[in-house]
Amino acid sequence: MRLTNFLFTFLLQVCVLWKGLIAQDLPQKAIAFQDCPVDLFFVLDTSESVALRVKPFGYLVEQVKIFTKKFIDKLTDRYYRCDRNLVWNAGALHYSDSVELIQGLTRMPSGQKNLKDRVEAVQYIGKGTHTDCAIKRGIEELLIGGSHQKENKYLIVVTDGHPLEGYKEPCGGLEDAVNEAKHLGIKVFSIAISPGHLEPRLSIIATDHTYRRNFTVNSEENVDESIDTMINMIVSRTLSKIF
Repeated sequence: MRLTNFLFTFLLQVCVLWKGLIAQDLPQKAIAFQDCPVDLFFVLDTSESVALRVKPFGYLVEQVKIFTKKFIDKLTDRYYRCDRNLVWNAGALHYSDSVELIQGLTRMPSGQKNLKDRVEAVQYIGKGTHTDCAIKRGIEELLIGGSHQKENKYLIVVTDGHPLEGYKEPCGGLEDAVNEAKHLGIKVFSIAISPGHLEPRLSIIATDHTYRRNFTVNSEENVDESIDTMINMIVSRTLSKIF
């Protein structure tokens, strides 16, 4: 009888201890499991029509870089009810008649400085404009990195939309690239480089009119407002899937 009581007491203590260890471990696992990642990839036009449109040459490219760095600065973790933590991954490329990767998807905000430094170091290519190839490369980067959740992936395409006609699009054309993004559930924001941007082409790039609006990189009056609007759209859309 004494042996039976001893074994019962011992097993009871082991169960209590085990339960306590599990309870201590749960919060960290829950928080890690409930992180909600969002992947953003910047597709930046540094072609001839952008780089050489106004003097000093390269001025509009610098405006694109300033816009992109401001956007990156706002990519900070956001905590919400129910232990949800919205986290950001971001990367970038720039393009003309070729595509140059600036950096693949990297965790924000820890990777902000490095990504901004790489954006700042960009030198414009200044040749033709193959936006279709750039968008498809951006899609590829979103798919090989970041989250497995395709519905939380976004392209930020910054371009003047040129040229409208008179050249061959080597990667299937702009509409084909945009349709590929839509098919995969990737949302595409279209941001103009003014003056002289081609609105019809920018409208084709955007997922729908809400992803185009009047977003412009070089309007000092509304750059911050445009960035905040885009981030709020992403956050609202992500939260609607969480709750």
